Amino acid sequence: MIFTDDRHAEEWAEAIDRAGAHRDDDTVNSYFGASLFIITGVPGLYNRVKQHIHHSWLDIEPMLHMGLSSGENILVALAGNFYNGGFFGDYTPSDIIDCCDAGMVDLAARAMRLRKQTINVNTIFD
Repeated sequence: MIFTDDRHAEEWAEAIDRAGAHRDDDTVNSYFGASLFIITGVPGLYNRVKQHIHHSWLDIEPMLHMGLSSGENILVALAGNFYNGGFFGDYTPSDIIDCCDAGMVDLAARAMRLRKQTINVNTIFD
């Protein structure tokens, strides 16, 4: 399983559904998949930001102004970058390492790999 635990997989599946990021063949749009992988991978983050996840789009900007921790803010910026190429301009990969714990660094690395993969929503719990 690519997810950190069952909670992560369940929240990711819910977020994918909320964003309408399924294709007709049940694969996930990789722009949404990697971004939501990060957002749902940080415990408690998804519940705080899900009101900014809309059908067919993510509203990253307000997420960045919610009083997140420095590590959460960097990861949300990275999620925004995976989604549409913006939001990470003020950071470097070194910032991820310096401001995030080991689990969050691993989450960022997994999301980077995921951005280039195709995931079928019917197989995420396998």
